[in-house]
Amino acid sequence: MAAELIVQLQTIVSRQENPLDPTVVTVGDIHGGTKRNIIPNEVKMELTTRAFSEHSRQIILDGIRRTAQGVALSAGVPENLAPIVTVFDNDPVLTVRAKAALEQVLGAKNVFDEPPMMTSEDFGYFGLENHKIPTVMFRLGAMDPAKFAAADAAGTVLPGPHSSHFQPDPEPTLRTGVIAMTSVAISLLQK
Repeated sequence: MAAELIVQLQTIVSRQENPLDPTVVTVGDIHGGTKRNIIPNEVKMELTTRAFSEHSRQIILDGIRRTAQGVALSAGVPENLAPIVTVFDNDPVLTVRAKAALEQVLGAKNVFDEPPMMTSEDFGYFGLENHKIPTVMFRLGAMDPAKFAAADAAGTVLPGPHSSHFQPDPEPTLRTGVIAMTSVAISLLQK
């Protein structure tokens, strides 16, 4: 069933989603069973989904739920063992509060919204529905401003994290990161 679900989940992007609106559905982690000759009673999967629009996001989430239920139903899985789907999102209220705190200490010109990107992080686990912990993800610039400006003027992109050519400027990056995280934490503790 797990293998069937993984295969079927790939049809969400290829058959249900607009090909001009980028989306991702990836099963990156799967655990089930204890021995090769024993069919497990439970399998846990962790997926990464990404979308640029709320419409596409909803298509993905509905598709995951529908596909998981369909595979379970076709295999005769009893209702008490039916698939459970949990979802993580940036918390909109926390996002606004964090941005305001960052603008206050770093200056509004240094805090800005970026176009959507297909990135992800593991910390989202804390924001799952059953944990009820608001989460937000923000990015911190790490490049030497002169190199960044030169690359921008040339229309090129500097290598980022997960590249062997990534060259962050350590001192101002670490200092700014500590200031950013501290200011957000303090602002959240004050209210």
